[in-house]
Amino acid sequence: MTSEHELWFDRPAEAWTEALPLGNGILGAMVFGGTRTERFQLNDGRAWSGSPRSELAAPQIEPAVAAEALAMARTAIAAGDYPAADEALRRIQHRYSQTYLPFADLAITVTPRGVVGEPEIARYRRSLDLATATHTTGFDLDGHALVVRSFTSHASGVLVVEIESADPSGIDVAVEVSSPLRVVEERLTDEGAALLLRMPSDVAPSHDIHEHPVRYSDEPGDAMEGAVVVHVQREARTVRVYLATETTFSGIGQTPVGNAADAAARAADRVALAAELGASAIYARHIVDHARLYSRVELDTGASPDRPTDHRITSQPHPLDTDPALAALLFHYGRYLLICSSREGGVPANLQGIWNDSLQPAWSSNYTTNINLEMNYWMAEVGNLAECLPPLFDLIDGLAVTGAATARQLYDAPGWVAHHNTDVWAYSQPVGLGEHDPKWSFWPLAGAWLVRHLWERILHGADDGFVRDRAWAPIRGAAEFYLSWLVEMSDGTLSTVPSTSPENQFVTPDGVIGSSAVSSTNDLLAIADLFEIVGAMASRLGLEGDAVARAAASARRRLPGLRISASGAVQEWLEDLDFPDPQHRHLSQLYFLHPLDWPIDEKLHAAASRTLDLRGDESTGWSLAWKLIMRARLGQPGKVSDLMRLFFRDMAVDRGPWVGGLYPNLMAAHPPFSIDGNFGFVTAVAECLMQSHAGHIELLPAVPPEFASGSVRGLVARPGIEVSLSWKRDAAAARLVDATFTAVTAAGTGRHVVRCAGAELELKLELSVPVTVNAAEFARAEPRELIG
Repeated sequence: MTSEHELWFDRPAEAWTEALPLGNGILGAMVFGGTRTERFQLNDGRAWSGSPRSELAAPQIEPAVAAEALAMARTAIAAGDYPAADEALRRIQHRYSQTYLPFADLAITVTPRGVVGEPEIARYRRSLDLATATHTTGFDLDGHALVVRSFTSHASGVLVVEIESADPSGIDVAVEVSSPLRVVEERLTDEGAALLLRMPSDVAPSHDIHEHPVRYSDEPGDAMEGAVVVHVQREARTVRVYLATETTFSGIGQTPVGNAADAAARAADRVALAAELGASAIYARHIVDHARLYSRVELDTGASPDRPTDHRITSQPHPLDTDPALAALLFHYGRYLLICSSREGGVPANLQGIWNDSLQPAWSSNYTTNINLEMNYWMAEVGNLAECLPPLFDLIDGLAVTGAATARQLYDAPGWVAHHNTDVWAYSQPVGLGEHDPKWSFWPLAGAWLVRHLWERILHGADDGFVRDRAWAPIRGAAEFYLSWLVEMSDGTLSTVPSTSPENQFVTPDGVIGSSAVSSTNDLLAIADLFEIVGAMASRLGLEGDAVARAAASARRRLPGLRISASGAVQEWLEDLDFPDPQHRHLSQLYFLHPLDWPIDEKLHAAASRTLDLRGDESTGWSLAWKLIMRARLGQPGKVSDLMRLFFRDMAVDRGPWVGGLYPNLMAAHPPFSIDGNFGFVTAVAECLMQSHAGHIELLPAVPPEFASGSVRGLVARPGIEVSLSWKRDAAAARLVDATFTAVTAAGTGRHVVRCAGAELELKLELSVPVTVNAAEFARAEPRELIG
């Protein structure tokens, strides 16, 4: 693969946002590439504060209190007293979700033998090869080449570090492991060390003020325990380090099992087996395992300059003017990061994937469900990484259990519900401690957003077994809750009251600012979509008589439709209201545009575009990515270009808390670092090149002018078709050269319509048999031509 698959630097990392990430879906490492001391800041994706007991740590909201609060909120909203409604909703705020933790630090200090004083360093280079998931630091140490190669093996469950010196005198290597967590025991042997750890029982969010924000408990079951084990093999000029982490985590929402000694024994077994297999054998398996996922997709947007990555992102007047290959690198990087942070057997990628160095990270580095968690996984289907989805589905299963208790307790409702924040314990209650604004803390729509990913898996070719055994129960349960949650209005329609639109507020004509009102557009869209999904699934499974499916079909017909405001935009609420922040980062009223797949007529197209115009381009990293996706859906390559130029900004310049860009290691900034921007960018590029949500495959719908010519291989269209294509640009637009289609699921076989630049073809596909068409064949189509 080319340098579009490599990040490299000509100096060691000084800041965490300059270090480079490794990961195997559980074990994460940020590698700094030091000369005397190589530092690995380590994470274990399962290492969170607390336990399932954490949700019980504060007094529970009594059902009678919740019922009274909801009744007060509804009465206040009916009277137009929105501040009173917001105050009432604070009465059903519970605590907060738990926090994703840093786990350990590995420091490897290299000293050439016989050298007194500081050795001379020359020809330094550190790199991350995305195609092989390998970090390499190389330099001359006192005139002799030294290479440090590291990787995290998914198959073996270990971090492997190899230090090789060309110095005939050999090297001395000191290995030290430490942890920011409570160390309950330290074990040293001739071959290595082990730290036995206890995690905090409670970590408060960084935005809340607490006297003791990080708290430990010795009570069994209050927190997890874990261990990090290191094994060192030494030769004269080569040292190999094998490291494994373990915890007592037993599954999402499940009580931890065992203790630190048990975890240490499991980690020790893994490193012993790794040492026996040897680094070369482990690396060979690692390359095959990683390539199986990573190499499926490749984007080419031009030649890559031979410059350090941090220099590329700061080039003037704009990086993409002379270096469009940087977009391909960032696209590949996003796929790499998901592979590294979400694999079967682990937990979902959180706000920082699996990389975090703080005991109190921003937003607890948790799962924020009003877009961020979902954005992490939007690209899993189109980006050909469906194997990364099971951890997300596991979280949905966990929430269906805890959320059923919350639905009964707070809303006297069947089914299950989840709110704005969750964690590996499947926390499902509204957060806020009675102190925070309902604009974000009161949002019982997480279930509808999350199960959309199960439906996307079905739309991309999942079989009946997945529909029946994995998807049906949580989707049906979510719909059952919303059937109970809806309120009948005086005109016979159904609405949500109280309702919030994620993190936004409104202002009434007389200047009153509120957070909760009647029916945010996002509520109605998400519930309508869910009810349609339930009906389609029931039909597929032969369950048309199912009571929930029948009730959902009836309720769907009574939900109000989209409304256009006086300004020509899509209304964010049932009533046409203004905003105290007209450029707010959330665009939840455009949920129909993406991630949904609703038909867009000319009027709705204009309203969606007007909505984006009024919100403006400037925003946080993840919001820029969502706007990129939406502009691509609208077929607006010029606006895609405007947004992409904002996305590729150097975060060395502080532009404020709501202005995104890229750090030197190409991690996306909210700011601070928030990985959803990286993942959302992959989706955005894919949507520019190929779309399949509207019942056909559309090629090159919104290619920005920065992508003068290029190709992409391996994108996945509904209902399970791999698409590869190439293009060249003329004065007007990107023009197709050729495209290849391969059915990769049984659902992908048969006849499919493909459109490009107004022309249309119908393809007939057989399983695993590629069919290639070129621009001339599209030009001859009148209006359809069958190929295959």
